[in-house]
Amino acid sequence: MRSAQILFNVASTVALVAGNAGAPTSNPVINAPITFTLDDAEHDTEKPVSGTNWQEAARRAAALLQLDCTPGLLEATTAMVDAAGGGDELAMAALGSMYLLGQQCAPKRNLTWALHWLSRAEELGQPDAQALMGFLHASDALRDIYNFSGLEANRTHGRVLYDRAARGGSTLGAMAMAFRHAYGIGLRESCADSAALYEQAAQAAISSMDETRRHTVEQSNPVEVDHLTLLAQQMPPRDRYDASTIEYMDYLANVGDVTGKLGMGHLYHAGSHGVPRDCAAAMHWFRSAAHQGDAMGHTNLGFVQLRSRRYREALRSLRRGTKHRDASAWAGLAYAHLYGLGVPQSDERAAKCMWLAARLGHLDSIYNLGALTLGGRGVPKSVSQGFRFLSVAAEFQHPQAQLVVGRMVRLGLGVRKDCATAQFFLKHAADGGPLVRSLMGTALQAHDQGRTQSALLHYLIAAHAGVEAAQHNAGHLYMHEMPKLRPEERKTQQQRAQQYLKLAVLQGSTEANVQLANLLVELGDSATAVDLYKEAYRAGSKDSLFHLGSLYWRGDGVEADKKTAFALWQSAEFSSKHAKLRGLTGVAFGVARFIVEFRAFLLFAAGLVAIVSTGGNPVEIIRNAMGGGAGANGQPQADWQEEGLEDEEDLFGGGENKAAQ
Repeated sequence: MRSAQILFNVASTVALVAGNAGAPTSNPVINAPITFTLDDAEHDTEKPVSGTNWQEAARRAAALLQLDCTPGLLEATTAMVDAAGGGDELAMAALGSMYLLGQQCAPKRNLTWALHWLSRAEELGQPDAQALMGFLHASDALRDIYNFSGLEANRTHGRVLYDRAARGGSTLGAMAMAFRHAYGIGLRESCADSAALYEQAAQAAISSMDETRRHTVEQSNPVEVDHLTLLAQQMPPRDRYDASTIEYMDYLANVGDVTGKLGMGHLYHAGSHGVPRDCAAAMHWFRSAAHQGDAMGHTNLGFVQLRSRRYREALRSLRRGTKHRDASAWAGLAYAHLYGLGVPQSDERAAKCMWLAARLGHLDSIYNLGALTLGGRGVPKSVSQGFRFLSVAAEFQHPQAQLVVGRMVRLGLGVRKDCATAQFFLKHAADGGPLVRSLMGTALQAHDQGRTQSALLHYLIAAHAGVEAAQHNAGHLYMHEMPKLRPEERKTQQQRAQQYLKLAVLQGSTEANVQLANLLVELGDSATAVDLYKEAYRAGSKDSLFHLGSLYWRGDGVEADKKTAFALWQSAEFSSKHAKLRGLTGVAFGVARFIVEFRAFLLFAAGLVAIVSTGGNPVEIIRNAMGGGAGANGQPQADWQEEGLEDEEDLFGGGENKAAQ
């Protein structure tokens, strides 16, 4: 947030000249909607999934999104089967996806039925089914993962299906085609085509996020990045929202902990992680936190009251939040003035409050201020200045800002055209959408549970959509986990690992660089691996030094040099998350790492032992080292504190008195 503040302050003081070379002179039409609306009321009830409204569940399943385990899901699934039997293409695509991926609380994986329904839906032109069949043809994943021979993969046909799916509006199809156009993979390399397809995918991703955003207190974008976790041989510990975590948070809330109260309030408001959606319970916990004087408690309570149409109470809570300099509280007041909620409608006051929130690093407010500036609402209209605010938000992964910035620079709407910049922001906006989050999150959960095949299938779908982290993780699973399940296919699995790691390296993944180098060492190409390790180190990887040190130690690909090897290991702190050290080797490196990490303590302890063994007084030596030793007359120096005070007086202006003396 501090970095966002700094960039916002820079942006707010730089005035750009509109109408740059290459930009149109006419007034462009730029749609940048405000992130917060009152289209949904907190007291509005959501229709539960049932057999009568199975279409919503079918749309989510066909789009590869995880379904919630609700009581009506079984009834909805039964209705899908009946509809599919009657020729409904959406139901066919949904059932095919569910049978392929094995949705939780839904029919278990059945590849034969998956192909049956997907093929029928694809023939009828259902875009999501076309995209999924395109993936199965392009990847040959069923044969690689399950040794399933029911589909004769055809990569050329896979690209054709991806193209049809993209034209029909499939997000997966658009992302897959955009990635291929970006790097010329099986297609003509074209930045313009890639950017246009990524814009289509980004627009769909942001529209799909509306439901998730509506369940957050501020209607903000999801900020969790756990789904982007990169797999490694030694996975670092990470925070997980499992049942025990929720139970502990509830315990903290009930014993009066403010953080626990805020956490439970957000969980009840969102209805996530197994906690039922209950806005009254959310309001209770936010009010309880506010009574303890917590700024976020006041602010969150104000937002819930605002969305419940209790404007007078909301304004009181939000104003209390602003007294604590809470950025979200200023944003809430801005929304109240913008829509006239309990106060007279005023774009000027809304812009002023938005400005104060943005100055405190509130990302939605930075974006919204850019949107107001583009429209001239409450501030002078300026395309260039609005673009500058939007660019700051886009740099900090704000999807709506990334979409607007990408569209503006792609089409030259008031700014200079720049296809590469457009492609960059539009791809990131698409990657942040529900499709990628669902695939990657499900894959990570399956990996944590030891279900390697399910994890790999989900990662592969995301990898073919051009997601860098998915390509890395797919390569990792092919390299380290799949050989345990099917050792007879090790050579093919190494080829697949190399294929996906190269795609990740192509996009700039440093971790994939290290993993690819490790694979090349296994395959006997240590000379190329050395170059990759050095490239990864220049990109900031310490792990690469550990593996490079091993090559120097063995003289593999480089001239053997034990001294250089040890220096590289020491720089890498004798460890790498991509190395699984076993037996005596692991013990040796563990001891070396301990010595390096605690060498200062060990030297100090050794010094004390030496002093004691020679008859010295360690307490006296420590006292002297700290400045508390005896004076010249052998007595303790009692006036050292007074000397320190004199120095402080001189530092803060006492120098004049000393000079007078």
